[in-house]
Amino acid sequence: MKLNKKQREELRMKFGGRCAYCGEILTARFHVDHVEPVLRNISKSYAMERPENNTLENLYPACIPCNLYKASCSVELFRERIATQVDVTRRASRSYRTAEVFGLVKPTGTPVVFWFEKYQREDAA
Repeated sequence: MKLNKKQREELRMKFGGRCAYCGEILTARFHVDHVEPVLRNISKSYAMERPENNTLENLYPACIPCNLYKASCSVELFRERIATQVDVTRRASRSYRTAEVFGLVKPTGTPVVFWFEKYQREDAA
């Protein structure tokens, strides 16, 4: 979906000018994410497999790292991927394990709550 300048700015401000996922303040350079993916099929000249998801309501503003990491995940799969990062990092990084042993980092087990969820709760209150 091609957005004009006004639509793009309105989308950027949808959650207070912040990334829908991490809450980072968005600059003029941000990505537009399909919350529910449209999945582009490379073998069919990037044809959309779920064109019904290509709507303004299904678009969220995202910082570039969040959008690239989310890729074509659903919100819940993205949440699960983020929740596994402490264990992934612990297994892959001796430096992390050392920092953990010396009490410099401590996993909290805190559930992953996205910025848009916090924002919508505040907005509803």
